[in-house]
Amino acid sequence: MSPVQKLPFLFPQVEKMSEPVLVAFLFADRVITEDNQKKGIIGTFTRFHSQQFPVSFPLWFIYTAITNISPGKHPMGITITSIDTKQVILSVNADLDASSPGNLDDVVELSVPVVNVVFPQEGKYDVSVVMDGETLGSRSLLVNQISAPPI
Repeated sequence: MSPVQKLPFLFPQVEKMSEPVLVAFLFADRVITEDNQKKGIIGTFTRFHSQQFPVSFPLWFIYTAITNISPGKHPMGITITSIDTKQVILSVNADLDASSPGNLDDVVELSVPVVNVVFPQEGKYDVSVVMDGETLGSRSLLVNQISAPPI
């Protein structure tokens, strides 16, 4: 008898959720796909630093992994919005086609390259993932002003 069978109260039957679930949401310097389709997420971070504004940072990535997606086409988007001014500085939209055979346990991984996005000022920015008009998740990206190093 397996440990799970011996202790069923530790592993109750969990009903499947009916909405998509965001299981990963990262900012990274690079996201690579290996030959075996595994993702390599390199250089994760939570903030940027700059001496002056407005500023645009070198290429970086937003990595997401979503599960529990029902078959069909799903409009989705990622936005970056200034918390202070409500200005949207990035809006990426696409249709996710989940019509191929699979099951709700499949995980769809998306790597969105971010380049030439201008951050007009220092502050806190909200990064949100939306699917079918519903926010799956959001997190803060901090952009800090720093002093020039002494000469």
